[in-house]
Amino acid sequence: MANLAVPVMRTFTVGEYETAAYFNSNIRDAANFLLNVPACNAIQATLQSVPNTTWTSLSLDSTVFDPYGGHSVSTNNSRYTAQVAGWYLVFAAACYATNSTGWRGIRVAKNGTAVAGSATEIQANTVAAALTTIGTPSVIVFLNAGDYVEGQGYQTSGGALNTAVNADANCGLTTVWLHT
Repeated sequence: MANLAVPVMRTFTVGEYETAAYFNSNIRDAANFLLNVPACNAIQATLQSVPNTTWTSLSLDSTVFDPYGGHSVSTNNSRYTAQVAGWYLVFAAACYATNSTGWRGIRVAKNGTAVAGSATEIQANTVAAALTTIGTPSVIVFLNAGDYVEGQGYQTSGGALNTAVNADANCGLTTVWLHT
């Protein structure tokens, strides 16, 4: 049932009799779309070097869930590309290797431009041998078919710093279609 079209409900007229074909093409298909909306969860399974003081798109080389095929692990793998236009709930996370110097950041970008109100920045974890993991606020973003969102990481350790891949903490991007 992947890649279902957003249903458009028809207006009834007085005295109209509905057929099984009508109910199948309108009621059943609308319900199937609402049970299978575009959504994606992609994560990073391979370390990535994030340069000092540069917002960097985070690679996501593992797709957990993506029934509409908006994420590719081989082409532009930092992105989720909308297959259906509408408002999406978007959340990004970053996990950085142990380093107690500077700040760490994460934000959501739409078509390469930061989404207002989506950034989180914190001071690096000062606990020895502890990763720094942060997430963005959940933001609602309108995407036309073909627009994309991605998580962008930022750090100020004084040099390049790797992301971290852990059993329960890693970089990731989650998107869920809400409505048109």
